Amino acid sequence: MKIIQGNKQESSTLRYNQIEKELQGYWKDDFWDPLECPLYTKKTNIKNEFIKFNTTLNTRITNEFKYYFFTRLTEMVLKMETVWRKSTALNRLQKFISIFYSDINSILDISYEKFLFHYKSYLFEEGCSHLTVKGYVQLYNRIYSFYHDWYDERNETEKDIWNVRKLGIDYNKSSSTDCTLNFNYVPTPYRELIKKYIKNRLLIQESLSWGSAIQNIAKLPVFFNFVHKKYPKWDSLEHLNRKDIEEFIQHLRTTPMGGNSAHKGKAPSGNYINRSISFLETFIEYIQRLEWNEAPIKPVRLLILPEDKPKLPPKSMNDIKYISDFVWDQIINHIEKLPEEIRLIVLLLEATGFRISDICALKIDCLIHREDGWWITGEQRKVKDKTHRVPISEEIAKIVLKQQELTRRISLLELNPLNYLFPTYSGTRKRQPISRENVVNNINKLAAENKIVDENGDVYRCKPHAFRHRFGVNLINNGMNILHVQKLMAHASPEMTLVYAKIHDRTLRKEWEKASNNGAVKLQQGGKIIATSLKQQADENGLDLDWIRHNLDSIRLDHGFCIKSPKNNCDYLEQTLEPPCIKNNCRSFHVDQTFLDYYKEQIMKIESDIEVYQRSGRIRSIEIIQPKLKKYKEIRDSILSNGGIYGISKPKRELKN
Repeated sequence: MKIIQGNKQESSTLRYNQIEKELQGYWKDDFWDPLECPLYTKKTNIKNEFIKFNTTLNTRITNEFKYYFFTRLTEMVLKMETVWRKSTALNRLQKFISIFYSDINSILDISYEKFLFHYKSYLFEEGCSHLTVKGYVQLYNRIYSFYHDWYDERNETEKDIWNVRKLGIDYNKSSSTDCTLNFNYVPTPYRELIKKYIKNRLLIQESLSWGSAIQNIAKLPVFFNFVHKKYPKWDSLEHLNRKDIEEFIQHLRTTPMGGNSAHKGKAPSGNYINRSISFLETFIEYIQRLEWNEAPIKPVRLLILPEDKPKLPPKSMNDIKYISDFVWDQIINHIEKLPEEIRLIVLLLEATGFRISDICALKIDCLIHREDGWWITGEQRKVKDKTHRVPISEEIAKIVLKQQELTRRISLLELNPLNYLFPTYSGTRKRQPISRENVVNNINKLAAENKIVDENGDVYRCKPHAFRHRFGVNLINNGMNILHVQKLMAHASPEMTLVYAKIHDRTLRKEWEKASNNGAVKLQQGGKIIATSLKQQADENGLDLDWIRHNLDSIRLDHGFCIKSPKNNCDYLEQTLEPPCIKNNCRSFHVDQTFLDYYKEQIMKIESDIEVYQRSGRIRSIEIIQPKLKKYKEIRDSILSNGGIYGISKPKRELKN
C-alpha cells in the first residue's frame, strides 16, 4: 500500500491479513442479500435492497468496503437498515474509483484532500444535489477515517488526527461532535511544533481542556498558514518580528472567517480577531518560557501589544439568555410530544440547574433519598465537582425512578459499561451517553412543529444553557440567599451568581418604573382617593426619590449591598477576588448597620488566623491577609461612627459609569 512505507509495511500487511481472516461465509460474498444476513430478524425493515461489491476493483479495495460494513454491523454501530440504505452511495463510490483510480490497492492510497475534491466535482457534474453529495461524501469520510486509524498503530499523539477517546483524558462525553483534533490544517513545517504544544498542555501539565485544545486548533493554523505563505522556507518562528504580526492582524481583519461553524465566510468579528490574537500570544509566550528552539527571539511583549486586540463591548444583561415563563409554559403544554427520555432531560434541566452535558452524563445511581427528601447527584465537569447534588421534588424523583428501571432492564454491561442513566445502545455513539445535540434538536423540532414562540413572536430556538439561567433566576426570584444559589449551581464565586440577581432586579425595576409612569394615588383626609405622583409624595414626606430608586437597584450580599444600576455592567463580575467589591473599592458598594456583626466576626477570624501564622512563621501569609484586616476594620469603624458606608450619590455614580 502506498500510504504505508518502510518498516510500517509489515504492520499494514498483518492488519490486512486480519481483514481476510475475519471475512468468512456470508461476509466474504460479493452480493449481500439482507434476507440471508446472519443479523436479519423479523423486525428488520429492508425491502428490495441489495449490496453489490464491484468485482472489477482490486480485491483489497472491495475487502476494505466489506470489512468496514461487517465491523459496523457486528459491533452494533450501524443498523442493517442504515447500511442497506447506503448501497446507492457505495455504488457511486465504487464506480468513481473504477473510472479514475482503478490501480489503487487501498482507500488510503490517494491523498484525502485530492480524492475528496475530485469526488465532489464528479458528483456535481453527474447532476447530484448538494444534499445528495453531502450524503455520498459522508460515507467516503467514514470509511477513510476508519482505515486511517485501522492501519496506523502508532501512539495517538504521534498521529496527525487525535481521537479524544484514546487519550485517556476527561472530555464532554455528551457531545456527538468535537471528538478529534486534526493537525492536517497546520502546514507541515510547524505541525510537530503544534502537536508538542498541545500534548504538553493537554496531557502532561493538564493546563488545557479538550474544548480549549479544539479552539486552539481552530485558530492557530490561520497564523501558521499566513507565515508559511510569507516565508515558505521557514521551519521555526525564530525570526518573527513586529511587522509580521502587524501584517497578520491586517490579514485577520480582511479575510472572511473560516472553520465549519455558521460564521464561515462572514466578515471577521471583533471577538474572532481578539481570540485569534490571544491564542497566538499565549502560544508564543509558552514556547518562549520553555525556551524551545522554534520560539521567536524577540519577546512576545514586543511582538504583540495590548492594543492589538479589539476591545470587546461589556456583556449586557440583555445578552444573558434564559427561558422565561412565557416560553416555558408553551414547552410544558407540548412536552408530552417529546420522546420519553428527552422529556425527562428537559424536566431535569429546569429542576436542577445542571449543565446539559452533566445531565446527559448522569449515572444510573444519581438519585438519593434522605430524611429531608430526594436529591440528584452528578458530576459538574466545569468546576471538577464529582459529587454535586441538588434537591428535587417528589414528582421529578418518580420520573427518574421510572427511567432507572427502564435503563436497568435494557442495559447490559457491554452496552452500558459506564452505567449512564441515558445511554446510547447503538450507532457511532454506542456506549456513550445520549448526545446534547439529540436533546437540542428534539426541542427545536417541538418548537417548530407546535409554534412555540418567544416574546417577539419568533419561533423559539433552544440554547441549552438557558435552562441553567432559568434555574438561577427562579431561585433569586423566590428569595433564596445568593450564596445558597451559588452552592446549588456549583459556581466558583458569588460574583458569578450575581448575574441572576441582576436579571431579577432588572425585571423588578421595569415593573416599578411601569407603575410609576402610570401615576400613583393617595388618600386625602376623609378617605377620598386622588391622583398624585411618586415624586410629589416623596417631596411631601421629605424623602429623596433618587435614593429610593437607587435602593431598588441594590442587591444584598453577605458583606454589603451592590447598588450598581442594571443599565451598567459590573466591572468586577468576572473576578474571583474575595470579595472584589471591597478589594477594588467599588463605587457601587455600600454597607449599613445590619452588617456590623458580619464584619466583627470576620475581623476576629482574621486576627485568629494571624496568630496561627505568627506561631508557624508564615510571614508571607500574614502580609497577604493584613490589607484585608485593615479594610474590614475601616468598614467596622465607619459603621460604628457613621452608621455605614454609603458610596457616592447615584447621579455621580452613573456619571462615572
